[in-house]
Amino acid sequence: MPFAQCGNRNIFYDDLGKGPAILFAHPPGMGRKTFLKQLPLQSSFRLLIPDFSGHGESLSPDGNMTVSTYIEEIEAIRNAAGENELFLFGYSSGGIIVQEYAILYPKNVKGVILSGGYPKVQSDVFKVEHQIGINMVVFVPTLLAKLLSISHFNVKSLQLELYEHIIKSNRHIWRQFYIESLHFDCIDRLISLNAPLMLLYGSKSDYVNNNVKLYRKIIDTEIHFIRGAGHQLPTRKYNQVNELISCFIKKTVNLT
Repeated sequence: MPFAQCGNRNIFYDDLGKGPAILFAHPPGMGRKTFLKQLPLQSSFRLLIPDFSGHGESLSPDGNMTVSTYIEEIEAIRNAAGENELFLFGYSSGGIIVQEYAILYPKNVKGVILSGGYPKVQSDVFKVEHQIGINMVVFVPTLLAKLLSISHFNVKSLQLELYEHIIKSNRHIWRQFYIESLHFDCIDRLISLNAPLMLLYGSKSDYVNNNVKLYRKIIDTEIHFIRGAGHQLPTRKYNQVNELISCFIKKTVNLT
């Protein structure tokens, strides 16, 4: 597994396949094992799947994290991988990192895909969910790791693989990632996101998919609601997600 040097941090990432490069951004605590079901995409694309610092194999010597921290890490990975442009896939809170990078580095971004993405936490339910995550990391991190692994995979071996990866996370950074996600707001800057954008939502996840209204008001985008699905699309509805990723990238590449 290669790594990218970013200041005093070594950012480990999987580098699989060949073709247009997709970088995947994970939510708080979960690390690169979030995207186990996206690995078949390596037959057509180059997959860059990092553990952001404080997660999985990527330690954080200073124990701190901001959105800017992970923006720097994406840029370090892009340079280490020798890619001029990236497609970006952000799942859940990983989407805040993806959006911010696309706004700040538009020339480096070929397209953006958000699964359960949002530009700002607005609903009370969503705020409470973030606060619960913040508190659980402090008081019952192993329980939170178990709940995350069970909610994302129904196969016990994959649940165990994700659980063991989650509990490697630096608890302070894990908590800080939740806090950064809770207070993130790029609504006023969405107009600067010039790359093609695709949004994926589960039809059963109302408190998340209602965020689609915020994007529709500001920028044109491709939107898909996956019927009968909740929030955990990359792991629970991976066939549909992988097909939509493939179609979006191939269409975008053919247009340029």
